[in-house]
Amino acid sequence: MTSVLEISFGRNRSDINWKPDYLTWEEFVEKLRKIRRTSESMAEYDRMTKAQKGKIKDGPAYVGGFIRGGRRKKENVENRWLITLDVDHADEDFCFAVDLILGGQAYVIYSTHSHRSNACKYRLVAPVSRPMSPDEYAAVSRKLADQIGMTSFDKTTFDVHRLMYLPSCSKDAKPFLEESEGDPIDVDAVLNSYVDWRNPLEWPRHPGEEATEKKRSNRMEDPRSKAGIVGAFCRAYTISEAIETYLEGVYEPVSHEGRYTYVGSTSYGGLVVYDEDTFAFSHHESDPISGREVNAFDLVRLNRFGELDDNASDRTNVSKLPSYKAMVDLAIKDIKVKRDIISEEFGEREEIDESDLDWMTQLEMHPKNPKVVLSNAWNAELILTHGDFANVLAYDAFGNTEVIRKDLPWRKRERVNADYEPWLGADDRRLQHYFGKRYGFKSEAVIKNALTEVVHQNTFHPIKEYLEDQQWDGAGRLDTLFIDYLGAEDSPYTRSVTRKMFVAAVKRLYEPGCKFDQMLVLVGPQGCGKSSLIAVMGRQWFSDSLRTFDNKEAGEHLQGSWIFEIGELAAMKKAEVEEIKQFLSKENDKYRVAYDRQVSEFPRKCVFFGTTNNHNFLKDTTGNRRFWPVTVDPEQRKKNHFEQLTDREVGQIWAEALSLYRGGESLNLTREIAEMAQKIQEGHMDIDPREGLVHEYLNALLPDNWDDMDLWARRSYLEKPTGTIPRARVCAAEIWAECLGNDPAKFNVWEARSLYDILRGVPNWKERVPSRTKFKLYGLQTTFEKSINK
Repeated sequence: MTSVLEISFGRNRSDINWKPDYLTWEEFVEKLRKIRRTSESMAEYDRMTKAQKGKIKDGPAYVGGFIRGGRRKKENVENRWLITLDVDHADEDFCFAVDLILGGQAYVIYSTHSHRSNACKYRLVAPVSRPMSPDEYAAVSRKLADQIGMTSFDKTTFDVHRLMYLPSCSKDAKPFLEESEGDPIDVDAVLNSYVDWRNPLEWPRHPGEEATEKKRSNRMEDPRSKAGIVGAFCRAYTISEAIETYLEGVYEPVSHEGRYTYVGSTSYGGLVVYDEDTFAFSHHESDPISGREVNAFDLVRLNRFGELDDNASDRTNVSKLPSYKAMVDLAIKDIKVKRDIISEEFGEREEIDESDLDWMTQLEMHPKNPKVVLSNAWNAELILTHGDFANVLAYDAFGNTEVIRKDLPWRKRERVNADYEPWLGADDRRLQHYFGKRYGFKSEAVIKNALTEVVHQNTFHPIKEYLEDQQWDGAGRLDTLFIDYLGAEDSPYTRSVTRKMFVAAVKRLYEPGCKFDQMLVLVGPQGCGKSSLIAVMGRQWFSDSLRTFDNKEAGEHLQGSWIFEIGELAAMKKAEVEEIKQFLSKENDKYRVAYDRQVSEFPRKCVFFGTTNNHNFLKDTTGNRRFWPVTVDPEQRKKNHFEQLTDREVGQIWAEALSLYRGGESLNLTREIAEMAQKIQEGHMDIDPREGLVHEYLNALLPDNWDDMDLWARRSYLEKPTGTIPRARVCAAEIWAECLGNDPAKFNVWEARSLYDILRGVPNWKERVPSRTKFKLYGLQTTFEKSINK
């Protein structure tokens, strides 16, 4: 037989996602030959209660057809490819009877878990010639059972959605399997044996069904179909399971299957369980449910909490009784019940799997409506850490930003090559919508607070993670980075400032706000790779877009970047350079973040590189210690960073810097290197052409009567100075009028400041404190005095 059968398989009887498989009859028979042996002995199994036996038997199962949507309900079975019948009352001639009716056709008879040599229990399975509709299945299966002997079969075995367990047995049992080879059962031939198979009255009936139907005429609806907490509880627990779980010591099972004794009563086996273990009726007079037909929910309710109703009116609606409220409180906390509610409620709207059910059962539900998720902090945090949000939300401790590390339910990540990307302003509103639509949340504050809590619970530092992932191979690369790739001079100065700069970048990650107010400035021709090399080293944390040094705007821009380039220092005005110096000296940035109520402090986590094409880029005579110029010559470079500065090389350089930091590398230059730095800084000064004249003026010796001379006499004397007295003090006005020959009336604050800069750069001349003294011809002026070397 080569035709393919469509069979649905489940992991156990509670599975809510039965999956179809496509097998030949021969392949399916091979599955039936594989016996699942359980750990108990036959004797132990026989002594177990029905509920205990049910747990032992529960395991891989199948339905001989296709189940739409995966939920094993009668209305979801679209067709049947197999006849599957439970044989609970087989006599010694059963197999002969089957062969008599089905001989020459394909079928298998195999033993059930409860099968014993003196009480045979089988399953009869046979393939059919074509898929059958549910009604066809009922007609065909009943006709075959009737021909074989109806009383041998379970009266409920004809349900189209009835599951059959794959073969299992106790550890010491001897399983039975008999196979008949042949053609599949001819569906149409069986149907044609009826006068009108579509008339259910013609279908053979099991003798037990008639008695059951008489009882059913006055019976309540199937409790498993009920809405709300009652239906959920009854779907989660059969009567037997409810007794075992919640009424231990209240009822005891007896040897007759489906009967229990109420503990303390004088009668025996008076509690009868029937209708697939969904209802119970008690004949015990002392039983709280005596004379009542109850489902599992009411069985537990009346036994556990019935006394709470003693003062309630007989006309009180059941749902208003104290016992009902107490039972709801009990049921709503039960994991199995919550799994059913959640599976039913959310499974109708979307696919949920076992992992979803595991965490969703922890949601706190409304006590009066178990389908309503409470809008509280616990639930919000639970939702934001599981399901659609599992491992999604995090906090970037470097950039001080909320980020996502996976796709959101409403959008995919845009930076597919990055490990994370920012949480956007629009995501706030979409999160509110998601919570409202899926879980019925209404509190915006609860969601916002939960988001803040969850992202901070998942704080990470991307650059630290990057650095610590690098394993340094021990080869030195850092000191010669600019020497190798940009052709800088190989000198102790170049090596030292390069090392200090990159170690400072690392230190500011581990010690934010640590003191470091230097900037290494790469000086060289345009297009030689200065900026691109810095960018390569900064990776995704590089920025060259810092355009202002205003406190708030600049401070905000620093968040999220690690390596900054400040380009074209030479093009900046002197005031702008002063602003940079002040900016570099800061260890923290203070400003009020948008929508925050107070000013926050952000320790510096970054460093700054400068680049310029102009050799003489230093404009001030003071404060140049902050700038470490490194002149580069692309003609002298040994390596091409566009080709050879690979991700691995960059990682090795940073790994070396991290190792140096951990080894205690100081960020301060040694005295010898500092002296070299000063000379190099002087070599990059933008010299004022008047500086030489000022130096000559200050070095000129004065006559005894200098203070008595007028302006014209002084100018005349300075043409051929012959004095003997060194100048001890000077003011900018003197230099303006006497040294430079300008009109005193045109002297202004701007000219004064430029001359102050020159004076501050003259060796051994210092600004007096307090600075203003009186000068003949010029009045009170800012005074510079010559230091006396002792």
